[in-house]
Amino acid sequence: MPLFRTLLLLWTSIGMVPFLIAQNPLGTWQDHLPYRRAIGVVEGDGNIYCASTTAVFRYDMATGEIERITKANALSDVGIQGLAWNEPLGMLLVYYTNGNLDLIQGDRAFNMGDIRRSSILGNKGIYSVHMEGTLAYLGCGFGIVLVDLERREVRETWFIGPSGSQVQVNGITIWNDSIYAATNTGLYTASTNAPNLAAFSSWARRSDMPQAMANGPFNAVARLGDRILLNYRSSLPEADTLLLLDQSNTFQRYSPLYGRRNLNLDVSTNGEFVIIAHVLDIHRYNVALEEITFQFGYEGTAPFPNQAIHGSDGAFWVADRELGLVRGEGFGEGRSIVPNGPRGAASVRMDSREGVLFVATGGVEGNWTNSFSKEGVHHYADGEWRTNDRDNTPLLVGANDFGEALNDVMNVAIDPRDPTRAFAASWDEGLLEFKDRVPIRFLNNTNSGLEAELNGAPNKVNSAGLSFDGDGNLWVTNASVPAVIKVLTKDGEWFSYNPGGILGSNFLVSDILAATNGFKWVIRPRGNGMLVFNDNGTLDNTADDSYRLLNNIEGSGGLPSQDVFSFAEDKEGQIWVGTNRGVAVFYTPDAIFGTGNFDAQQILIEQDGNVQILLETETVSAIAVDGANRKWIGTQNSGVFLVSADGRQELQHFTRLNSPLPSDAITSIAIDGVSGEVFFGTDRGILSYRSDATEGAFENTCASVYPNPVREDHTGPIAITGLVRDSEVKITDIAGNLVYRTTSLGGQAVWPGTDMGGNRVSTGVYLVLVADRFGSTKCNTKVLVVR
Repeated sequence: MPLFRTLLLLWTSIGMVPFLIAQNPLGTWQDHLPYRRAIGVVEGDGNIYCASTTAVFRYDMATGEIERITKANALSDVGIQGLAWNEPLGMLLVYYTNGNLDLIQGDRAFNMGDIRRSSILGNKGIYSVHMEGTLAYLGCGFGIVLVDLERREVRETWFIGPSGSQVQVNGITIWNDSIYAATNTGLYTASTNAPNLAAFSSWARRSDMPQAMANGPFNAVARLGDRILLNYRSSLPEADTLLLLDQSNTFQRYSPLYGRRNLNLDVSTNGEFVIIAHVLDIHRYNVALEEITFQFGYEGTAPFPNQAIHGSDGAFWVADRELGLVRGEGFGEGRSIVPNGPRGAASVRMDSREGVLFVATGGVEGNWTNSFSKEGVHHYADGEWRTNDRDNTPLLVGANDFGEALNDVMNVAIDPRDPTRAFAASWDEGLLEFKDRVPIRFLNNTNSGLEAELNGAPNKVNSAGLSFDGDGNLWVTNASVPAVIKVLTKDGEWFSYNPGGILGSNFLVSDILAATNGFKWVIRPRGNGMLVFNDNGTLDNTADDSYRLLNNIEGSGGLPSQDVFSFAEDKEGQIWVGTNRGVAVFYTPDAIFGTGNFDAQQILIEQDGNVQILLETETVSAIAVDGANRKWIGTQNSGVFLVSADGRQELQHFTRLNSPLPSDAITSIAIDGVSGEVFFGTDRGILSYRSDATEGAFENTCASVYPNPVREDHTGPIAITGLVRDSEVKITDIAGNLVYRTTSLGGQAVWPGTDMGGNRVSTGVYLVLVADRFGSTKCNTKVLVVR
C-alpha cells in the first residue's frame, strides 16, 4: 500500500481534523486597492490590461477572467504612468512616474530600474512608449531611452533638446525614415539613418507650424496611414488643435476637432483606425479621418476617459476615471469591468471585527475645516468590498441642509456585541448607522443627543471619534460645542458631558478611546494634547465626573509632544500614545486621577550598541495591538513597525521598498482578531498582511491546523488556531517523542515544520498537544506531513 495512503488511514483513524478553507497563508499579502480610477489600457495576446496608478489587472476577453497584477505578486512599484504591449515577445510593459519599468512576460516579471537609478537629474518619468520589433523607444522627462526588450538592457539614451538639453517626450512615432518626438517644447525630428542619434545635432525642431505652435506643448503624436497626427495642447480647456502632416510635408489643422481637448491618439494594431479620447467622449476615425463611431456615454453616464483603444473585437476599450475598464460599443452602450475593491484609496480610520472591516475615507484641512471629501464609507466582508457614497446610496445625497452629499467621514466603529451593526462619524452630518452593511439612518442634532456647532452652519454636527466600551455603549466626540463627549447607551439613551472651563474656548476634539478601566481618552488636535474623562461608572450622574488635561509637562502627562495623532489600549490596560515625536506609554493609567506619578514614559531600545528612544523622530499616525499584545505602529513617513509586547524589540519593519505597501505614509491600521489579518491604510490604498497572531480564545479548542495535510511543495509555516493566549504547544511524533515546542501568539501557534534543531521533519502523522499556562484548559489534534 502506498505510504501516503497508509498515513492517511492512520490519520483518519485517530479522528478527522477540520480543514480551514480559503485562508491566506501566513506571511502573505493581499491587495485591497481601488481599480475604478483607470489611467491606461492596452491589448495583448487576447487580453485587455488596465492600470490604475497603483496596480494593473488583466481581463481575458474569451473567458471573462480577471487577474490582479500588483506589488503583492509581480510589480515593483506604484505611481504607474501607463502600459504598452510588445507583440513579438508577448510582453507587457508597465512604466512609472519615477522612471521605473516592469516587464511582464507570461508568469514572469522583470524589473528594469536603470532609469530610476540613473544619475540623471530632474524628471525621470516615462511618458510614452513606441515599439519597433523588440525595441522600445521610451519617451521620458529628459529625452528618449532605447531599450532592447529581448535582452532587457538599455541601448542608448538621447538628450534631443537644443545643446543636449532635457525635454519631456510625450509621444514618439516613426514614418518615412524619420523619428518624430512630441515634447513640451516642440516637435523634434531625426533621421532613422543618422549615424549617432545620441548626438543632439542629429535632431531638429520643426518650426513650420501654423499659428505659432512650434514651441508646443504637444502631448501626443501618432502615424495613421500616410499621415502624422500631432496634438497641440492648449493652456485653455477644450482648446487643443489637432495637426496633420502628410506627404506634402505641410501641417494642416483638422477642423472637425478644433477646440477639443484631445487626451490621446491611439492607432489600432492593424493601422486602420485612430481612437481619440476627449474629456467627456471618444471618437473613432478611419485612415481617411472619417468618423466611424462616437462614444458619448455608457453605464448611464458620460465617459471620463483617460485613454481609449480600438480592440481586436471592434469595441472601444476605455481606461475611465470613474468606472475603471469599460468595454464601449459605441454611442451610449458599454459596461464597466473592474476587480472587486473599494471605490477609492482613502482610509483615514479603520475598524475590524469578526471578519468585517469598515473604512472611513474623509479628512479635514490643517485647520480642521472641511475638505468636503465625498468618498463615503468602504466595508469588506466575505472577500467582498462595497462602498456607500453619493453615487450609489440615495440616503447619502442631500444629507445636510445644503443638499450636498455626506462629507468627510472621519471614523468608524463596529459594535463588538453585534458585528452586523456599525457607525460612521462625519465632520458635518453627525453619525451614520449601518445594519448588515447597509446605511439605515443619520443621527444628528435633530434626532439624537448630538449638537450642532456653535456659531456655525445650521445643523452642522462635527464628529471624529467613536469607541465602544465593554458594556456596549458607544462613546462619541462632538466637536465645536461645550459638551464635547456624548454616549449612546446600549439601550438607546443619550447622555452629554461638559468638561467645563478646563477646555477654555477650544472645543476641538477628535478620536476617543473607551478604556477597560472606564476612563475615556480624547485627542485634542493641533498640538493641544489629550483629555481624560472618568464618569465613575454612572452615565446619568455628572456630579462625580472627573476630567484631566494631559500635555508635555512633567506631572501633567509628560508626553514627548502635545501633537497627538493616535492611541491604543494594550492587553495589560496600558495606553500607548503616538505623537510627532514617537511613542509614549501610560503604564499606570489608573493613577491619572490620583496623587501619584502617572506620566507617560518613552521606551528605550538598544540598536547597534546604542541606546535610543523608540521612533523618537517619527510621527506615529496609527497604533494597533494584536492578539499576542504586540504593537503594530504606523508612521507618516517610514512605513509600519511591529514591536514586541513591551516595545523593546523590533520584529518587523515594512516599507514600500521591502514589501507590497504602496506608500510609507500609513494612515490607519486595523486587525481582524479572528484571522490575524492586519490591514494597513495608506495614502495610496489598503493592503493586508496575514500575521501569525490572533485573538486568544477563552479555552483551548485546537479549532484548526492549516495547511493540513502539509504537502510536499509547502515550505511555509503551519498554524494551529483556537488557543488561549500564551498557551504551551508541543509537537510530538506518534510514539510521543517531542519534536517541537512553542508558545502561542494570542490564539494561534506557528510550527515551522521542523524539529528544535531547525531540521525539516520527515513524512508522518504528528500530534499537537496544547495547554494554557495554568494547565486548566487543554486540547490536542494532529497534522499529516508529506515530504
